[in-house]
Amino acid sequence: MKSRRTRRAASPETSSGFSKFFGSLLTQGDMSRFGRDYLQVGFYTDMLFPDFGVHFVAVNDGVDSTRGENEFTAIRNVFNEMYARDTSKKIRATWQSKGKSGEHLTTIPPYGYMKDPDNKKKWIIDEEAAAVVQQIFALCVSGMGPTQIAKWLEKSEILNPTFYWLSKGMKVGNKPKPGANPYKWTNETVSRMLEKIEYLGHTVNFKTRKQSYKSKKKLWNDPSEWVIFENTQPPIVEESVFLIVQNIRKSRRRPTKMGDMGIFSGLLYCAECGGKMYQCRATNFTEEQKYFICSTYRKGKDLCTTHSIKNVVLYEIVLKNLREAIDYVTEHEAEFVQEAADSRLRERDAEFSRKRETLSKAETRIAELDNLFKHLYEDNVTGKLSDERFIKMSHDYELEQSNLKAMAEVLREEIKQQEKQKTNVKAFISAVKKYTDMQQLDAAMLREFIDRIEVSHTDKKSKTREITIVYNFIGAFDFERAKEKAQNTTEKQQRTA
Repeated sequence: MKSRRTRRAASPETSSGFSKFFGSLLTQGDMSRFGRDYLQVGFYTDMLFPDFGVHFVAVNDGVDSTRGENEFTAIRNVFNEMYARDTSKKIRATWQSKGKSGEHLTTIPPYGYMKDPDNKKKWIIDEEAAAVVQQIFALCVSGMGPTQIAKWLEKSEILNPTFYWLSKGMKVGNKPKPGANPYKWTNETVSRMLEKIEYLGHTVNFKTRKQSYKSKKKLWNDPSEWVIFENTQPPIVEESVFLIVQNIRKSRRRPTKMGDMGIFSGLLYCAECGGKMYQCRATNFTEEQKYFICSTYRKGKDLCTTHSIKNVVLYEIVLKNLREAIDYVTEHEAEFVQEAADSRLRERDAEFSRKRETLSKAETRIAELDNLFKHLYEDNVTGKLSDERFIKMSHDYELEQSNLKAMAEVLREEIKQQEKQKTNVKAFISAVKKYTDMQQLDAAMLREFIDRIEVSHTDKKSKTREITIVYNFIGAFDFERAKEKAQNTTEKQQRTA
C-alpha cells in the first residue's frame, strides 16, 4: 500500500500530540502494537480517527479504515487485552515467588550497597557510599533534620545518589536534567535513607504495589504487609543507631524562631496530659531564664495544670542521672542485665494487662451492639418503634460501634507491636562504654541514651516534682535505687566476710 507519508502510530496515551497525524497514513504490524486497552483502542479507531479523517491501517490484521468497519476488530481488541492481563498475572506470580524466597526485587541496590561481581543476586557494601550513609545517620543523631543534612551534604560537595551511580558507570532510572547540580540532595532522599531497614542488613520485599497492570502509579503497602528477611547482606548501620534515629524521627524537632534548637527539644513530655513541652525563650533571657512549658496548658489553662521546668535545672538532673547510670552499669554490669530485664518485664506485663482488658471490653460492647441492632430492627418492623426513633437510635449505635472498632484496631496493633519488642540491654551497655567520663551533655549523647523525659507538675505541699527518664532499649529505670541496693549488698557481704 502506498501513501504520501508513513508514520508509526502514536500510543493512545499521547493524544495531546495527535494533531500532527491528521491526514496521515498510520501503519501497524497488528492491532496489539497500537494498544491493548480495548476501550481506548475502540475510542480511537471508531470515534477519534473518523472525526479527524485519519487513515488507519493495521497490516497484519487486515484492518484498513477506508474499507469500512471490520466486525472482528472489536473481538480482536478484547483478546489482545486478555493476553496482556494474563501476561501480567504470570509476571506478578514470578515476582511473588522471588520475593517470598528472599531474593532482592529491586534492580538497583540501595545507595551504600552494590551487586556482588561474583553473584549478582547478592549485595555487598560499597565502602565509599556506605561512609556517606553512616555520616547521614550520625548527623541525625547529633540533632540535624533531613533538610539540614541535605544542605550539609551539598555544602560538603558529596555527589547525590543519582550522580554517584552515573560516576560509577551504572544505569539509573531517572536521568538528571542537563545542568542539574550533582551535589544537590533533597530532604525526601535523606528521609527515605534514614528509614531504610535494608541498612541493617535485611531484605525488605513488597513495599509497593500497583493497582493493576494498566496503571504505572506506585502505591505503598502497609508495613505489616512487608516481607522481611534478616541478615541477607552486611549491615551498614548498627541496630542501636538505627533505633535511635527512628525515635528521633517520631518526635521531629523544629528550630525556634530565633534559629536555634535546644538539646532537649523533642524529648520532653507532660506527665499529666502526655503532650509535648515546648521551649520558651526570648532575646533578653539569660540561660537561667529559659524554660519548657506544657503545650496543652498553653492552648487552654483548663486543659492541663500549670507547670514548667527551667533548662538549667533539667540539665543538672539529667546529667546527674546519666552519670549514675554510667557508674552503676560500669561497676555492676551483671546485676544491671538482670535488673533491667526484670524491670522491663514487669512494666510490659502491666501495660499488656491494661490494654488487653480495654480491648476485651471493647469487643464485648461491639457484640452487644450487634444484638441491639437486631432488636431495633425487629421492634421497628413490628411497629413497637417509630421510624424516626429507629433512625436516631441506630445512628447513635452505629457511631458508637464505629468508634469502638477503630479503638480496638489501634489496641490490637499496639499489643502486636509491644509483643515484638525485646529489651536490648547489650545496646544500652554499648552506649555506656562510649561515655565513661561524662562531663557535659549534647544532643547526640541525649538521643543515644534517652527516648523521652516526662515532667510532672510541682506538688504544692512538698514543693517537689517527679521527673521520669525513659531510656532507649530498657525503658524507665531507677539507677539511684539500683546503685543503693548494690552498695547495701556489697556492705552486707563485707560484714559477713
